[in-house]
Amino acid sequence: MARRMSRTAEKRHRKQTITTVINLLFLVLVGVGLVYWYIYREGPLDKVTMCPAEGPEGHVVLLVDKTDPLNFIQKEAFTTLLQELAGAGVEGVEPGYLVSVFALGEDYKATAKPIFEMCNPGSGQGKNELTANLKMLKRQFQEKFHGPMLKLADELQTANPGKTSPVFEMLQLASINSFRKHDIAGPKRLIIVSDMLQNTPEYSMYKGIEDFQSFRSSEYSKKLHVDFTGASVELHYIMNTPHLQTRKQLLFWEEYFKNANGRLSSVHLLEG
Repeated sequence: MARRMSRTAEKRHRKQTITTVINLLFLVLVGVGLVYWYIYREGPLDKVTMCPAEGPEGHVVLLVDKTDPLNFIQKEAFTTLLQELAGAGVEGVEPGYLVSVFALGEDYKATAKPIFEMCNPGSGQGKNELTANLKMLKRQFQEKFHGPMLKLADELQTANPGKTSPVFEMLQLASINSFRKHDIAGPKRLIIVSDMLQNTPEYSMYKGIEDFQSFRSSEYSKKLHVDFTGASVELHYIMNTPHLQTRKQLLFWEEYFKNANGRLSSVHLLEG
């Protein structure tokens, strides 16, 4: 009788031990899951700008020259560039980066502010469904960033050529109203789509391309101080006047950005 009771107690003890071990394992798994969620969870975004709550992680400025109409092939190339920037692929803007878009118009005072300014909230690509609402992220990306960026294609083009092209003034305003205004600590990227031919009553490159040092010493230049400190500059060259858009003109702009503490990192010919 005593032996039978002893066996019953042993079974009860073994069962309790197994139950305790299972409960401990469950608690450990829950704890690990909570730690994983806390570390890899998505932080909140600003509802207006779609930027991280602690601020943008980088800044991309797109400056488009719309003082000259684009031909059919140039329009296609420009639309492709816009699609790449607005996309979620390798060529797209990094999630968490602020995008400021400026249109270089004939009247630079009327186009001094960005026509679009929003952070890329991220599409959810590469995220873990355990720590992120992938469906919500994709919808947010399409509605707040990708779609609105693509809608800019028409607004950034013109059907009629302008009488002037204030490239210097627009570069100065883009610097003031983007990099300087937001003063983001992360990477800075300036993308320019233009023929880079300044044409105003005060200064016109259609009369000839001088070297940058001569321009720098002029009274006109002194009014156009600009600061692109730390900015990487990408030029998408619209080749409308090849006899003026020579290596000499490109050297002028290389020196211009260097003098402004930036760097002309790449030059691409816009097809057409």
